[in-house]
Amino acid sequence: EEDIVEATVRNAFAQGAEEVHIVDNASTDATVDRAVAAGAVLAETFDTAVYDERVRILLMNSVVARRSYACGADHVWWLWLDADEFPEGHGGTTVADYLGTLDRRFPVVGSTYYNHFPSGAPQYISGFHPLDFQPLCERYVPLRQRFCDLPHWKHPLQRFDRRGPFLLAIDGFHTATLRSPDPVIEPDIGLNTHHVQYRDEAVTRARMDLLCGSLSRNGFNDALGHRTIQRRYDSLEAVYARRWDDVNNQRGEEPMLGVQPEPWPNPSRTHRWYSDEDLAAARAAWEGRKPS
Repeated sequence: EEDIVEATVRNAFAQGAEEVHIVDNASTDATVDRAVAAGAVLAETFDTAVYDERVRILLMNSVVARRSYACGADHVWWLWLDADEFPEGHGGTTVADYLGTLDRRFPVVGSTYYNHFPSGAPQYISGFHPLDFQPLCERYVPLRQRFCDLPHWKHPLQRFDRRGPFLLAIDGFHTATLRSPDPVIEPDIGLNTHHVQYRDEAVTRARMDLLCGSLSRNGFNDALGHRTIQRRYDSLEAVYARRWDDVNNQRGEEPMLGVQPEPWPNPSRTHRWYSDEDLAAARAAWEGRKPS
């Protein structure tokens, strides 16, 4: 994730995070170095023969428990993220501002999920918010809502309460459980998450080849029914050719083709951690490197 992780960390801080902790699955590229340079703390590193979501979530829950108990606070909000996810508060507010309006009876907050798609070049430049390069997106709502009655694909805001049962995130942090008779309730209006799975074409293709280019590499996840990565890989040609009718929308268990991306409204309301001049200079530098 070395092409995106710096921006992911900086966006978390721009959204009001006080600390950013990363759990690393033995990255061999510059992912960890770039995350730490952006201000993150390397909280855990583990090595597995194949990607195992259950191990990842176990270790991330452990980081949440250790840091929360150690800090001494009675309540700690955690924002769970994958490296390609950029959350914000409702209406362009920050996550921290959103939390300032939230009633204490809600220990978890869901997020409406938007898959973004490249519509031109550059598809992405490292270090910047993906909205500046990929304004086209489509709200992701699966055919079967498994985690709540609202269109929330994930529930990334989860609160630690020192004097209550530990809120345990499940695989993919799609939701969380208290393991108690009390229900976990959430507000109707939550966060919005920009999901940026397709970045610079060459970088994305190289990464996806490593993930799915051999039959054995993704077999473990296939056996568990986690086929979304393979479907994403199979859609690469259609995505970068902007053949939207041929892109797998991943809404159901069976292959479903066709997306209808539209521009994100009012992108200027989303918080940035850089100036317009910084963005213009990066675009100019990219143009200078582009093959003639």
